[in-house]
Amino acid sequence: MTRITTKQAADRLNMTQLTVQVLLQQQRLPIGYAIKNPGSTKYHYIIYSELLDGYIKGIEAGETCKITNSN
Repeated sequence: MTRITTKQAADRLNMTQLTVQVLLQQQRLPIGYAIKNPGSTKYHYIIYSELLDGYIKGIEAGETCKITNSN
């Protein structure tokens, strides 16, 4: 699978980079993973282009709920 950055994913999803990072940390965005090593304060993000493509296609087809801000 092809990996992409949080910036690339954010641009394709029309979200901020921080939003993508937080959603990955909360396991609410099924396009990759947020990993934090024990004792660390920083996350490492693994995002796959193929999973992002599938997620976007699911939104367009109405099969996946688009994540929106609840405020």
